Amino acid sequence: MQEAMSPSDPTPQRASPSIWAILRRRWWLIAAIVVGAVVVTLIVTVSAPPTYRSSLRLQALALDDQEVALYTRRSSGGVSEQIALTQFNFNETLQNSLIAWRTIRDLDLAISASQLLGDLSTSAAGDFVTVTYDADTPQQAMDVLNRHVENALAYYNEIRARPASVSGQFVSSELASQGQVLRRAQDALLQFQLEHNVGDLPREINAVQDALRSLAAARDGAQIQASQAETLAQHYQAQADATAAELTAAQQALAELSGAAETPTAEQQASSDAQAALVAELSRTAAEQRSAARAQQALAAGLRTVSSQNERLLNQRAGDLAQLIGLSSDYNTLQAEVDSALADYDFLRGKAAEARLKEAQAISVGSLQVVDPAFLPSEPGGSSPLRLALLAAVVSLLVGLVAAMLLEFVSPTRVQP
Repeated sequence: MQEAMSPSDPTPQRASPSIWAILRRRWWLIAAIVVGAVVVTLIVTVSAPPTYRSSLRLQALALDDQEVALYTRRSSGGVSEQIALTQFNFNETLQNSLIAWRTIRDLDLAISASQLLGDLSTSAAGDFVTVTYDADTPQQAMDVLNRHVENALAYYNEIRARPASVSGQFVSSELASQGQVLRRAQDALLQFQLEHNVGDLPREINAVQDALRSLAAARDGAQIQASQAETLAQHYQAQADATAAELTAAQQALAELSGAAETPTAEQQASSDAQAALVAELSRTAAEQRSAARAQQALAAGLRTVSSQNERLLNQRAGDLAQLIGLSSDYNTLQAEVDSALADYDFLRGKAAEARLKEAQAISVGSLQVVDPAFLPSEPGGSSPLRLALLAAVVSLLVGLVAAMLLEFVSPTRVQP
């Protein structure tokens, strides 16, 4: 049994319409949006002038860091990081209004920098950067793209070379200052050498030491030879004395034989002749021995004189050595200053050469090389009108659906019972 409804009961709620019901009621709105978008798209694409697209491809190279590090070298990352950074920086350079105005000035174009940059696009894939430009004529598309990329490369290479250029200027200034320091150190060393009449002091000291060793050896050799000569002189003198004694005895015997008889016999005469020959032989031998003794004595005296001269030379050379060694401290200080200044000068000269090479590399070679130059397009580029109209239809359909839903939410349609 149904209960009676009292007057105080609330009004029954209206059921929410379904999506399909909304679409059936609002189809005209969706259709109007789609048709309007397609018509506008077709009118714009058909009436717009043809656009020609030219493209150019560059390859990014991982060159050395352009910083000229004096001592600590910073890590520049891996090859992929360097290439990605090069691509990013070059893209920023391409989008620079200053570069765009340079291109416009060079080609005498009647457009603004924003218009030129609006028709310019870039994309990166691996090591390569592709740059495209859209223009009204094929020649303009190719010319603008070539000149704009050329200007961007020149500007980018100049920016890349700036660290090496600034470092090179600093290093060149320091190199000139260090050259003056080196010359002052060399002049001080030269003045010291002229004042003390020395060239290479260590070599002079070694030469004096070699001379001392030679003189000492010569002195010792002379002394040894003098001792040997004196010994020989004594030996010859002893032999001469012995021979002189024998000679005296032989002379006495000869005298006795000669005085024994006034008319000697043949045997006595033969004995006397033999004794006379012995006396003559002993006399000659004694004379030779005395001569040899005197010669050895003279030789010993000469060797003693040579030894004395060597001794004097040794004393003189020892004094020279002591004087040279006394100069070593000042000489070593001056030489160390020259060596230090020369090492710093060579270091800065190497860094200056490095800065020059890196600056030349950045300007002449660069980290981007054109591998596919811009071409002259033979036909207009861009999407066809039908494809754009289809895309506009899809997008406007979605917009119409959203608009129908919003309109139904704002102004719902009453449903008849």
